[in-house]
Amino acid sequence: MSMRNASQAAVLPWLPGYAPLPGRVARARCLTDSDRTEIARWPIEALVPATTVLGCLRATAAAQPDKPAIIQLHRGVPGGPRSTLSYAEMLDRIERAGRLFQSHAGPGQRPVVAVVLPMVAEGLVASWAAMAVGTLLPVNPYLEVEALAGILRSGQVTTLVTTTTAAGGDGVWRDLDRLREIMPELRHILLVGETDPARGFDDALAGVGTEAPLAGLTGPEDVVVTMPTGGTTGLPKLVRMSQRRLLIVSWNTGTLMGPEPETVVANGMPNFHCGGLIPLGTRSLLFGQTLLTLTSRGFRDREVVANFWPLMEEFGVTSVLSTPTTAAAILQASPEGRVHHRITDFHCGGATIPVDLMERFHQRFGIWLRENWGLTETHGTITGHPDPSTRPRVGSVGRALPGYTLRVVEIDGHSRIDRDLPPDSCGVVVAQGPSLMLGYNLPDRDPEFFVTDPRDGSVWGNSGDIGRLDGDGYLWLSGRAKDLIIRGGHNIDPRLIEDVLDAHPAVRLCAAVAEPDADKGEMPVAYVELMEGAVTSGTALRDWCAGRIAERAALPREIHILDALPLTPVGKISKVALRFDAKRRALQRALSDRFGAGAPGFELTTGPRGDRAVFAAPLAAEAAAEITEIASRLHCQTSIQQTDPEVTR
Repeated sequence: MSMRNASQAAVLPWLPGYAPLPGRVARARCLTDSDRTEIARWPIEALVPATTVLGCLRATAAAQPDKPAIIQLHRGVPGGPRSTLSYAEMLDRIERAGRLFQSHAGPGQRPVVAVVLPMVAEGLVASWAAMAVGTLLPVNPYLEVEALAGILRSGQVTTLVTTTTAAGGDGVWRDLDRLREIMPELRHILLVGETDPARGFDDALAGVGTEAPLAGLTGPEDVVVTMPTGGTTGLPKLVRMSQRRLLIVSWNTGTLMGPEPETVVANGMPNFHCGGLIPLGTRSLLFGQTLLTLTSRGFRDREVVANFWPLMEEFGVTSVLSTPTTAAAILQASPEGRVHHRITDFHCGGATIPVDLMERFHQRFGIWLRENWGLTETHGTITGHPDPSTRPRVGSVGRALPGYTLRVVEIDGHSRIDRDLPPDSCGVVVAQGPSLMLGYNLPDRDPEFFVTDPRDGSVWGNSGDIGRLDGDGYLWLSGRAKDLIIRGGHNIDPRLIEDVLDAHPAVRLCAAVAEPDADKGEMPVAYVELMEGAVTSGTALRDWCAGRIAERAALPREIHILDALPLTPVGKISKVALRFDAKRRALQRALSDRFGAGAPGFELTTGPRGDRAVFAAPLAAEAAAEITEIASRLHCQTSIQQTDPEVTR
């Protein structure tokens, strides 16, 4: 498409003075259908200053070299210690790291850099440098060392950037000696926070010369990220990403979540995860904004949650992305009285926002929580609620962002779309748009995601989610086709647990499901039916799993032994029934933790409007309000007889 001049383009949705022009980022708000149509007409090359992440950073650093790019909090307390990287300083460090990584690769070989770090600025520096000269492999730092080694081998890593136990606390770095034994071929390991100059990341960068221009850069369509997905057993499955697609998602999410240059983005999501790396990190870089990293632990840091509002006020944060459980924890920990903030965009992903939480959050802080949705295979977010000032359609993940199309379909056994389903009918959600992945590292796994419409030969991405589209194009998700368990930033395939339990000689049938958790969103639990005459305990089975499940986040919190697992009419294990039982147990435990032996009894029921805990005995108003809060955080509604008839629920 030919470039239009500024006077032709200076219409909505462009912010005043920021219509598309060569060499700069265009800034827009996509609030209406006409906005979507206008934005979709422009290729990404016309909306960003360069077609690579490094090129965009160079443009920003040239325009505002002294502006803070990353502020790293070292404590989650107001006025606490922090460090700051300006755009000029960050560019210098990224280019130095690029030269360093290139020196580690063989002749004619592009470097592959594994970044295994907590949430520290050095992780983003290393990540963007890896994209500039080769390929980034971001890995969860809380895996077992054997699982990490398998991923590093699969990615053919040339350099590992990680940290030390002293600097990073608990993590895979505690087993670096074991990793070196397993992978003697991994000769280049750089440690953030290491005081030994021979191994320290900072010392290595300081020793890199900067006289010659950085050469051998990657192009827009090169694979610059391979991101693990779908567990860590067997051959690791890696999503292959290009930086053109990264920039598309970064620009779209900036448009959705706040495109203004003065935006301050709070990052509490892990950088090894798609959400932390692209919609938060790369988006803030692209728009020349300031990224506030909420300590190396992010929202897992209790200080951050306890001091959330003072921190938001201190740094003038305007944009936040978290899980609904984090938003609930923030609400719970908030002080009495008015809180001061500048937040205009607060997005939630990973789980449905409870209606009660959204209403109370808005009533308390004047902020609408808005749900969005995306996949690693789409480079991140592809839906959202565009207008932060209006009440979103709670329960929906929003509409497709510009350039994307969603369908709800039936798929046959050969990765082909059989037929479209009418509005408000549940089926498999498929998507088409400019940021579908380039494929997996294992081509034979590509049919798990790519599906074809035989009517026109078009290719779509199979989300693996079950949902429906309403008459206005809003997407409502009702389940995960693969029954993934989402524990914080960890996507856990139940098969990781089930395969291990199946191998136990006493186990006849087993199933792993998600149990709701107020802090992590979901926790894995397992249910087992024993062989006839076999004797064992849930504790013994959990010990069996602990020695065999490499991904520690996937270790079941509890294993329940039942006389018989519930089955569907066709003889399959009913995970719906097990999830319902897990929710009942979670609520019962939460009430016992709070009220002890005096915890009120309840009956958990399910219906078209969700699960409801029914309390038959009358309760005092204060206790009823507290019980409603506990149930809400576990995604349960309540029905309570209260001694104070003026209290609503």
